[in-house]
Amino acid sequence: MLKAKLIFSFLLFFWAINSYAQTDSLSFQFGKKEGNHPINYILTGKITDKKSGEGIDGVGVHVDGFYSGISTDRFGTYFIQLAPGEHKVTFRHTSKIPVFTQVSLFDNGIISISMEEKSYELEGVVVLSDEPDRNVRNPITGIEKLSTRELKAIPPFLGEADIFKGLQLLPGVSSVGEGTSGINVRGAKTDQNLLLMDEVLVLSSNHALGFLSAFNTDVTESFTLYKGNLPSNLGGRAGSALNIAMRSGSKENWSGLAGIGTSNAKLMLEGPIQKEKASLIIGGRVSNANWLLQQARDLDIKNSELNFHDAYIGLNWNLAQGHDLEVNTLMTGDYFKFSDEFGYDWSNRVSSIKYKGILGEQLSLKALLANGEFSNTFFDPEGIDAAQVENGMDYQQAKVTLVWASDRFSISNGAELVYYSGKSEQLSPFFEGSNVATEQVGKEQGLESALFSSLEWDISQNTAIVAGLRYSFYSQKGPDTVFVYRENAPITREETIGQEFFEGGSIANYNGFEPRISLRQNFGQNLSAKLSYSRLNQYIQSVSNTFGPTPIDLWQLSTRYIPPQRSDNFSFGIFRNSKGNEWEFSVDGFYRKIQNQVEYKDFAQIFLNPQMETELVFGEGRAYGAEFMIKKNLGVLTGWLAYTYSRSFFRSLGEFEEKQINQGEWYPSNYDKPHEINFILSRKMYPRGLFNFSVNYASGRPVSAVNSSYILNGLVIPEYSERNQYRIPDYFRVDISYTFEKVFSKKGDSLNFSIYNLLGRRNAYSVFWQKDGDSRQLRPYRLAVLGAIFPSITYSIQIGGENE
Repeated sequence: MLKAKLIFSFLLFFWAINSYAQTDSLSFQFGKKEGNHPINYILTGKITDKKSGEGIDGVGVHVDGFYSGISTDRFGTYFIQLAPGEHKVTFRHTSKIPVFTQVSLFDNGIISISMEEKSYELEGVVVLSDEPDRNVRNPITGIEKLSTRELKAIPPFLGEADIFKGLQLLPGVSSVGEGTSGINVRGAKTDQNLLLMDEVLVLSSNHALGFLSAFNTDVTESFTLYKGNLPSNLGGRAGSALNIAMRSGSKENWSGLAGIGTSNAKLMLEGPIQKEKASLIIGGRVSNANWLLQQARDLDIKNSELNFHDAYIGLNWNLAQGHDLEVNTLMTGDYFKFSDEFGYDWSNRVSSIKYKGILGEQLSLKALLANGEFSNTFFDPEGIDAAQVENGMDYQQAKVTLVWASDRFSISNGAELVYYSGKSEQLSPFFEGSNVATEQVGKEQGLESALFSSLEWDISQNTAIVAGLRYSFYSQKGPDTVFVYRENAPITREETIGQEFFEGGSIANYNGFEPRISLRQNFGQNLSAKLSYSRLNQYIQSVSNTFGPTPIDLWQLSTRYIPPQRSDNFSFGIFRNSKGNEWEFSVDGFYRKIQNQVEYKDFAQIFLNPQMETELVFGEGRAYGAEFMIKKNLGVLTGWLAYTYSRSFFRSLGEFEEKQINQGEWYPSNYDKPHEINFILSRKMYPRGLFNFSVNYASGRPVSAVNSSYILNGLVIPEYSERNQYRIPDYFRVDISYTFEKVFSKKGDSLNFSIYNLLGRRNAYSVFWQKDGDSRQLRPYRLAVLGAIFPSITYSIQIGGENE
């Protein structure tokens, strides 16, 4: 036995020496060894992609064989303090060949290097999104981070990789059903999730009624979802935060990508405006899905129309070493008409200018200014009452963050302002002959501001803490008319006794502290436990009387009668890696309690209503559950198995019956789905193929049902159950896809075949009741949005650039 161990140790030692000997090391000398030296020197620089010249996000800096906890930011910049002396500094990234350096550090130094892409044709697929031990070492629990490249390893719907479809396959993330926009994270409503594009606020993110997102993956770099504890620089929502990082264009050479598929055609171009100094990236998509509608047997569907488009443009300037300026704009638009019965038309634009700079050896600054505009229209195109209703929201955002960092801890401080201006809601005739009279209802304006501060401290190699405090303040601004209601009476139209007009100034004010804390404790190199708590305030919410969000849902600001939502969030998780981080195992539990959660009354009128508060019900929500994950990161065969147990409930707290639901008792939320299982499998096929397979199972969501019915004057009158007392059937779907790479072009092209809903299962979106022929009874019917197999094919080809 001893002999075998000695032989194994010798072989392992020989392999390690041989592997290291095959890798060239770069040598750097800064300063002279002689003389007196301070405790630490600064080592900084920028890591770029050798082919594109772009900065690489998430490159880990390893010092003397250990991960330092420092990684490059989205511009590829790193900053680390080291003691004087000789160091072995290694730069590692999961998709790049590592770079080894020998550094003699006796003065501040700059090491900027380029990294080459790894070749996975024989090795297989890598699904790591950051440092290999990120899930164990990161002090914040409940973070999911994936790159666009990894997202494309999931079977796509209609051949298009999609951020929100990929998110729904992660533990703790779900939706109310197919064909709906938005996601539900750990039992939170869709409007309780903060959506950001490089920290810029985005209010609308869907195409094709929610089947696709408005973010083109060709111009996105990665996305980070904060499910548990939000950093203090993020706020304004009571649930989670999703930040989508956009790509910077290449500063070295011009290249592009063109593609055409079942649902859309797309084009992306990028390149230098001034080599190594300034770059441009442009990407756009336009739909070509109407031919699918023409294949339907139903005449109403054949007479329907669906169009969408999106465009993104980004400019990046390297003003000086460590100083970058970025300007970008995202524009999206959709049009949907169902036969001659109804239709939607909505658009979104977000523009921003951002600066990031290193001000000193340990000080950096980030600042942004942004402007957004969201507009939507609902229209009824036929008959003498043909009409359209328009509404939307404009907003301006400003944010500044100052960061001081050392090798053991960093401190960030900043401020944020968002000014919301609701567009007047307007009813107008759809055409000149319509009998509908024009009607307009003004909407609110409000200013949300916040100060935030946070500390990240590596107390020891095994213990780390992230603590933050955010103070938020909201003020509803005039001009506006506020209705006055009778005291000691429910807020209803019948109890209205007058109006009060505010020409300007503040109408209603709210504020509150939002503490955040997260603690990580390691038990060895591959095992850790994490505990977190956060408080979040939300001053804007969407109002909808449907099961899931729609394009025309109203964004409603807090007012004198609509208080802000407030949530307290707790999370505890255990994380373990094995076999050199090839496998990940995790269990993460959560509990959320929400105050002033908004629901709607039965048969609520939400459009053209100057007294929105009369249609809403306020109460408390709670959500709890656990997420289990097994993930294989490396090798020819990769993927994950995720199981989520999640419950979400609501209870109205109004003292009057008019402001109660289910007599004030707890009942499951529309998005309460106790059990969900996701299985993702990717198999690298020699020489240039990739096979993807996914299975999704979820409990049916709650619905209100018809318990009985009776006939009155010849009409069938239904009697409904209490809200959400029953459930629709469980959801089950299987998807597959196969991608061929370098089919016709050596520069790079791909051909993707995918089948969505392989088994053709008619998964229920909802259940409705109607008369069956001459029967006097109402019978239940299942509504399936996608009740058939959906095959698709997409071809993409690289344009220009360097040969691989």
